[in-house]
Amino acid sequence: MQSDNYLYRKIKSGMGTAVLEEKDLISLAKAMVGRYIQMFALYVPMTPSMRVKCQRARGVNIGRNVFIGFEVYIDPVHPHMITIEDDVALSGKNLILVHTSPPSYLSESHPQLSRLFTKTLPVTIKRGAWISVGVTILPGVTIGENSIVTAGSIVSKDIPSNCIARGNPAEAVFRFNKKPDSKL
Repeated sequence: MQSDNYLYRKIKSGMGTAVLEEKDLISLAKAMVGRYIQMFALYVPMTPSMRVKCQRARGVNIGRNVFIGFEVYIDPVHPHMITIEDDVALSGKNLILVHTSPPSYLSESHPQLSRLFTKTLPVTIKRGAWISVGVTILPGVTIGENSIVTAGSIVSKDIPSNCIARGNPAEAVFRFNKKPDSKL
């Protein structure tokens, strides 16, 4: 949420005595509830469908027949900027981020770092994609329909449809044709 940094600065400047407006309190409460739901979805044993429901409750746009495995960490600040379409599988121990920024101690001493490396961009995982174990998906990425991203890959740029991608950075290493009525 945009107000997270605002609240931090306001509380820091007032040495913890800042008076928060109602909209700030609502924003803070939503962020806290979203983070509790994220921790619940990460670590409490539950069915994959319950993990999907938890992520939907946080604001992630999730289609039908989606599988979310154990320890899938989805951006805590901007979950509404993530779209996971129908028939997607997130195997487990995945990390999906839509924002990045350098730590505040570096941003304050080197403002150019903040300008260069701070970004907030949406992530889209298209229909039928399979994200294998340990994949990291960075801001601004679209993973194409029916694509497979292999274990441990880091996705920093778009992956086309109907391909297998691997590596750091992940790149398409094999493309396949998919007939409209066939299954992978």
